[in-house]
Order: sequence, then structure tokens, then C-alpha cells
Amino acid sequence: MGINTVPFLFAGLCVVTLIITMLKRKCLIKGILSGAVQGVAALYAVNLVGLVTGTHIAVNWLTLGTVAVLGSPGAALILTVQTIFNT
Repeated sequence: MGINTVPFLFAGLCVVTLIITMLKRKCLIKGILSGAVQGVAALYAVNLVGLVTGTHIAVNWLTLGTVAVLGSPGAALILTVQTIFNT
């Protein structure tokens, strides 16, 4: 297992956990849509605050897809990976 697979495994674990939780609460569609909206809002909030702090997450299909699937934790994951790997 290389260092590049760890974020993907973590993201997969988050997705599975979220889907199981939403299925138990019987709100799958509403949960997915609200999580996607929260994730996109978190991505843009990080970029807005980044004007002051200097942090920036590129808005492209990969980051939008990640935050749409994972929600706010997806934005935190991208920011953490970007900070750790200094890219």
C-alpha cells in the first residue's frame, strides 16, 4: 500500500459510513443532496477565508466531486492532504 492510496481509502471509508447512516435513518436522497450542498459551500468558504489566511483549494471537477460526495469532511480532507503534501 503506497502513500498515495491512503487518502482514497479514507475517502472510501467515509462514503460507506455516510451511506450506511443515511440508510438507517431512511433519508438517503435528502442526505446526499444536503451533504453535497454543504460540501460545495465549505469549499467556497475555505477559498473565501483563504483570501485572508493564504490557503486556497483549486475549484475543478476533482475537488467539486470530492466535496459533493463527502460533504464538508471532503473539503477538510482536501485541505489536510494539501497541507501535508504541500502541493
